[in-house]
Amino acid sequence: MIPNVLVGVLIFFGGICQFLSGIMEFVSGNTFGATVFPSYGAFNLSYAMIYLPGSGIIAAYTDASGAISPEFNQALAMYIWAWFILTVIFTVAAMRSSWVLFLDLFFLDIVLLLLAAGLMLGSASVLTAGYAFGFIVAFLSYWAGCAGLWAGGITPFNVPTFAMYKQE
Repeated sequence: MIPNVLVGVLIFFGGICQFLSGIMEFVSGNTFGATVFPSYGAFNLSYAMIYLPGSGIIAAYTDASGAISPEFNQALAMYIWAWFILTVIFTVAAMRSSWVLFLDLFFLDIVLLLLAAGLMLGSASVLTAGYAFGFIVAFLSYWAGCAGLWAGGITPFNVPTFAMYKQE
């Protein structure tokens, strides 16, 4: 099953927009944002590349009848494990920021762990648990995004992020 509908979103919104956001964070002096945004932009671009027919990646795991070999799930799991390790590093770095950002990355760690394990074990229930935790990640990501977008008195909204440090 190829998620063709998501490929465009992964390339443009998840990939290019996050990469550009990282450049803007670099210009503003936010090292954490300048590291995280382009990293996950690269994740989205590289994940989309797996499913682009012209890349030949998924074709390399497809037999003559069109069936995808079991090695594809193992390779995809290894790919996700690499991103899990990087996300754990980002989670540790976020421990002094806000609860919303920290929990967002913490739950993303759980998502990646469950997805990699589910792919390696061939377990639909473990994959479903990973997808379910993905909804928590999406909620927290939108929360953090809205808090940053609406900060500074530009809008009448002020979304709290619950700082992990004492505000003076």
